[in-house]
Amino acid sequence: MTPRHSPESDGPERGRSAEVDATFAVLSAAERRHALYYLRERESATLDELATVVAGWLRAREDEAGVATPEDRERVRAELHHVHLPRLAAAGIVCYDLDSGEVTLRALPAFLDATIERSLATDRERGGGSRDAPGD
Repeated sequence: MTPRHSPESDGPERGRSAEVDATFAVLSAAERRHALYYLRERESATLDELATVVAGWLRAREDEAGVATPEDRERVRAELHHVHLPRLAAAGIVCYDLDSGEVTLRALPAFLDATIERSLATDRERGGGSRDAPGD
């Protein structure tokens, strides 16, 4: 009987497991998911544009009739700038130019692209604030 994690079996399986773990870690934050939904449609956007869109979707997720306030937008902008976009950039998913504020989506691995697509479909089904996401 071969042990489950023998040295011979750790190669490709461990790499695939790491890819799955990294994908779900990146997609665990609603702000990153919504930014990626938008970028998949547009390929690039400015930080300000993303902040406006993501803040609106997040507010609609909380309250369907709600409208994002300037404070919501500024909070989301700061979080995108300091937390979410650097994390997406570190994962190799986006290029984020800190000086210009330009965010560009990189080519996504098939597993990540399929996971984002399914996540978007789930958010739309449950009315998760992305029902007006690009592609509708």
